[in-house]
Amino acid sequence: MCSRLHDLRTRLASASLDALLVTGREDIYYLSGFTGSAGALLVTADARLLVSDFRYTGQAALEAPDWPFRQADGPLFPALRARLAEAGVATVGYDATQVTLAQYAQLGGDDPALPFRLCPEPGLLTAMRLVKSPAELARMRAAAALTDAACADLISRVRAGVTERELALGAEWFMRTHGATRVAFDLIVAAGPRSALPHAQPTDRPLQAGDLLVIDLGAELDHYCADLTRTVAVAAALPRARALYRLCRQAQQAGVEGIRAGMTGHDADRLCRAVIEDAGFGDYFGHGTGHGVGLAVHEEPRLRPGVDTVLPAGAAVTLEPGIYLPEFGGVRIEDLVVLTAEGCDVLTAAPKPEELPVCG
Repeated sequence: MCSRLHDLRTRLASASLDALLVTGREDIYYLSGFTGSAGALLVTADARLLVSDFRYTGQAALEAPDWPFRQADGPLFPALRARLAEAGVATVGYDATQVTLAQYAQLGGDDPALPFRLCPEPGLLTAMRLVKSPAELARMRAAAALTDAACADLISRVRAGVTERELALGAEWFMRTHGATRVAFDLIVAAGPRSALPHAQPTDRPLQAGDLLVIDLGAELDHYCADLTRTVAVAAALPRARALYRLCRQAQQAGVEGIRAGMTGHDADRLCRAVIEDAGFGDYFGHGTGHGVGLAVHEEPRLRPGVDTVLPAGAAVTLEPGIYLPEFGGVRIEDLVVLTAEGCDVLTAAPKPEELPVCG
């Protein structure tokens, strides 16, 4: 974390900022190790400060012993305004995606009497978090392995009559009892026509023979996330379902084989999207091909049309094309990969057969 602070200060100087106000929970942990639900960091060229309230005084000493602590005795953002005024800085960067309008006003907003000026910063920590260190990747590999195991356990319980909710709860229980801090996101277990809803929430609908079943799950382990999607058929696979799966599997594999560091998010998206479009199903693939994963399950970079961000080596991203036919069902296949100059390293180990698996 000391090297991260040094890197941040170099970026601050390049951005002509005297200080940075850090309010995003993942960013706070990334720099300091502090995990409290309320707090902020102030970083200048030669000082650092962790500000939180009474609830976290002891926790801050344990988790961020190298950060001087200041207790806020009232609302956090007015306290931050006072600390910034004391710091004697002229320009203060902040992440506009993490600060609400109400919080901005509490910081002083555009008050001409402020001794400092608030400046939306150009994604300094976002850029730093794009590239994962070996230590971060080790945690992500562990999270991916736990997610693989949970997926295998869930698939072993697939049969006609069991409900989506039962499968989802069982997967969450498996992850939590095998070391996960929590699930990385609300699990998606969607069967039959509901599998055509990309972010369907599990219901009490029983699985039926012939259903397509989309399973999207991820564990958070030691603060880092994983993300995995597999699609199976329940008891029997209809010919139309088999064809959809085969096409989605081909598109996803094109992404795995073609992606590499140095591409843009747009070009990476095209690897999968072109296969689906060429088969005439482009209108049924409406989301991006993937997204970054790390301390958050959805973070930069994004793999979707129009994104000109260059993907660096060491970025961890998903590859998850999908095809969703209303009133019939959907197919999505997703792996978590780490980009290299030559291609990618696939962290996901859950099987993804070339033909639609039939379970139960």
